[in-house]
Amino acid sequence: MSEYIPQRAVILCRISDARDEDTTGVDDQERHCRGVADRLGWKVWKVVVENDVSAYKRRKVQLPDGTHGLRTVRPGLRNAITWLSTGEADGLIAYDLDRAARDPRDLEDLIDAVEMRKPRPPVASVTGSLRLANDADITMARVMVAVANKASRDTGRRVSNARLRMATNGEYGGGIRPFGFLKDGVTVEPAEAAEIVKATDALLAGASLRSAVRTINAAGVRTSRGKEWSTVELRDVLLRARNAGLAVHKGEVVGQASWPAIVPEESWRAVVALLSDPARKTSPSNRARWLGSGIYICGGCGETVICSRSSQARNPCYRCRPPRGGSQRPGNHVTRTAAPLDAFVEELVIERLSRSDAVELPLQDRGEDVAPLHVEAVTLRARLDELSTLHADGAIDARQLVTGSTRLRSQLKEVENRITAASQGSVFAGVVGTEDPRATWKGLDLGRKRAILDALMTVTILPARHGRASDGSYFDPASVRIEPKR
Repeated sequence: MSEYIPQRAVILCRISDARDEDTTGVDDQERHCRGVADRLGWKVWKVVVENDVSAYKRRKVQLPDGTHGLRTVRPGLRNAITWLSTGEADGLIAYDLDRAARDPRDLEDLIDAVEMRKPRPPVASVTGSLRLANDADITMARVMVAVANKASRDTGRRVSNARLRMATNGEYGGGIRPFGFLKDGVTVEPAEAAEIVKATDALLAGASLRSAVRTINAAGVRTSRGKEWSTVELRDVLLRARNAGLAVHKGEVVGQASWPAIVPEESWRAVVALLSDPARKTSPSNRARWLGSGIYICGGCGETVICSRSSQARNPCYRCRPPRGGSQRPGNHVTRTAAPLDAFVEELVIERLSRSDAVELPLQDRGEDVAPLHVEAVTLRARLDELSTLHADGAIDARQLVTGSTRLRSQLKEVENRITAASQGSVFAGVVGTEDPRATWKGLDLGRKRAILDALMTVTILPARHGRASDGSYFDPASVRIEPKR
């Protein structure tokens, strides 16, 4: 051990797996490390805590030179190494060598930080395994980290194989309680499952993810961790294959699960297709904020209109999209104040939803019968399993396996796409047949309203007369052509 006595030592505490933000492990490590500092006469400057952080698992990250590589993500250790390199810190204490590093690259960076400073900053540990005072210490540290890294790889492989076996058998692999299920991960929790069904149906009917989040938070329902919902958290829950009673390993569906489905598989696949659509990733500046933007049609040129506010107009108006390249589209383009037009159209929609035959609207949204498609999908998956068995038994070679698998997977993908296309929820679900259609309509978010409007009618804005009407208003209902679709 160096005779230098650090005056600004860093204590590094790390635990790989801490459930429910438990800090007991890192707290114990800090207490033991402070005991070492007191015994050696070191003064502690900072305590770095990495709770629930792996020193082995690597992620793909962008490197300083712009390329990408696999690295452990350990901001705490990186800070400690930087402080040692710059001289801000002059010593390091960890509970054990493997608490500081299990990746050889991390150890080498720590060694560099120690060796480049004069005097060399000492490092110590509670167990005595972390020493970098000389070449012998460094060589031993490299050997021990290599052994620890191999142990982590062996453990990871065993765990991965066990999880694959469990997933293939449809068993629950453990972890944080999944929302919609009890702690056993198999028994459905009815109240939470109902929220998953409600959010799934709402999205497939045209509602936005944000509105679904507002709805579930307003109902007082919390995540399985007891927190309010965010769009990211609800999106992750709705994308889970377990909602459809499917078992997953490393992101791939491997078969039916032992727990019941909360939503039909076709509904889950439809939600996945919807939430994975790049077109949904819009910024606030280009998201529709008016009922008829991109839906109403200009009676002059036949193109859809947008709503905007010009420097001359006090109120937002619907008008044709600005021309590109400086060439105006031919035709007598129209402009109409947005608020009275939207109010007029909304009354027509409410009237249609209030009719006695409105209950038949959801039936008109039914697509292809998915029952035969599910049978075909099950058959194709079984044939894929048969191919794997034939290859394992030596009945077919690798080339035949790849050729057959590629063809079957292509057919399966086509069937799954047809299931998704046939399973988009009706935009009228939960809207028609209510006691007060007007109140129901007023309570919908804009995305759902726009979807219903687009499904019910075509709205064309026609040239209007000049001046006020007899009632003193400027809006003329005759300047709007409504063509019912249903």
